[in-house]
Amino acid sequence: MENITELIDRLLMGNGIIIAAAAYVLAEIIKVSLPALKRFIPLIGGVVGILLGVLVPSIFEGSDPLSAAVMGMALGWAATGAFETIKSCRKDEIG
Repeated sequence: MENITELIDRLLMGNGIIIAAAAYVLAEIIKVSLPALKRFIPLIGGVVGILLGVLVPSIFEGSDPLSAAVMGMALGWAATGAFETIKSCRKDEIG
């Protein structure tokens, strides 16, 4: 339980909020300027999170690259809507 609490603290309180903010701002820019890519916004948010988590070492200090990538993806994806990703993928299967 202590590890889970520490992980949540690192995701939300530390520098990880930078990833969520960056992904959200990027998503809003894409919505307005590139409406054709609107469907891929959650996926783009996850990729941005991975890249920032791995490439900016001060965001998740002391983490190995895989952990930083997973935490970054979680923040980027959450900021842009994991639900929307699943909804978009299922829409293709149904229709």
